[in-house]
Amino acid sequence: MQDRQIYSTLTIDGTAPFLACALLPFAGYEALEPFGNLEQFVAGYGLAILSFLTGIHWATQLYSPGKVPLNLFIVSNVVFLFVWLAYAAAGMTVTLLAQVIAFPVLLLIDYRLEKVGMISRHYLGMRFIATSVASVSLLLILLS
Repeated sequence: MQDRQIYSTLTIDGTAPFLACALLPFAGYEALEPFGNLEQFVAGYGLAILSFLTGIHWATQLYSPGKVPLNLFIVSNVVFLFVWLAYAAAGMTVTLLAQVIAFPVLLLIDYRLEKVGMISRHYLGMRFIATSVASVSLLLILLS
């Protein structure tokens, strides 16, 4: 299935900025031009990825409203708004911690979607890998 290869590649490639921002400080880099400070970059990138994941949940809700076990418009938006408020109103530590919480919460929603047959086990596995890489990277950034 060609779609499977595409979303697998995009999912894994999407973790590269998280890994880079976690590992580059060990090589002596705190910023990369033209992106600037690594913490600020990863916070903005994480917010964009969380927005994308929320958009996928919205699409799932729109295409199959009767099959979805929970209202994804509300649940996904609450998660995204939590992260966005942290980004807009709090410091970098709170922002990154909010993302460390949000990624697994969205994965748990996908777990529920897989259980009712809305997404494939393979897709859930790819999401698990990406969530793990992003979360561990964000924790590494927070601890460094």
